[in-house]
Amino acid sequence: MSRIARSATVLAWISLSLLPLSVIATRWNLLHFRYGLLMYLLAALLGLLVIVLAGLFTRSQPSEAGRKALSRAALLSLPAIGLFAFSVFSAGDAPMIHNVTTAPDNPPQFIAAPKQRGSDANPLAYTPELAEIQRQAYPELQTLTTELSGKEAHQVALAVANKLGWEVYYDDPEKGQIEAVATTRWFGFKDDILIHINASSEPTRIDLRSVSRVGQGDMGANARRIQKFVDYFREIE
Repeated sequence: MSRIARSATVLAWISLSLLPLSVIATRWNLLHFRYGLLMYLLAALLGLLVIVLAGLFTRSQPSEAGRKALSRAALLSLPAIGLFAFSVFSAGDAPMIHNVTTAPDNPPQFIAAPKQRGSDANPLAYTPELAEIQRQAYPELQTLTTELSGKEAHQVALAVANKLGWEVYYDDPEKGQIEAVATTRWFGFKDDILIHINASSEPTRIDLRSVSRVGQGDMGANARRIQKFVDYFREIE
């Protein structure tokens, strides 16, 4: 087996190994989340390098063993490349923001979240500059209205939050406020969600916020989360 084939095989195994290591290190707080994401990126870059090596040198290998080794290495590299490409594709052209609401002109305010987030988390402040970025990126995010009473809307909102797998840590029907945390599937990032139900208006108005605890950008996750809530609410009401 040639040196190229051996090197590609080693790099492919490193790429494949970095995937679970990046998730474990980030989810269990073994490393700062930025290092975990760098491991994830490195896995994809190494995988891409292996694919390039396989494309350039497979046919020129002097032995069948070398050609097979490069082909296997290319296959081992696909998971890292595929997952990273899926992440990028899912993000689309999402802006570098992590604080999204259905009411950019008058965003609802968290009550319990500050104690849940910790001192190192992103600030909860929602600025006019942020509002303008959000309007351009997510014009579809609007206040949800329903003919349900405030009490009924509150019950449906709780049901939707549970259906989405959010962990509710604040629930005050009198104030019409629900706060919860959503944990991302792979890396275990936590985002805080606020559901505010205004029963004094006709029809009842429901506004939401979703704010990431860490990271500058959310790759569109908070906006998708709010839209999914709206879609599920419409199905149940």
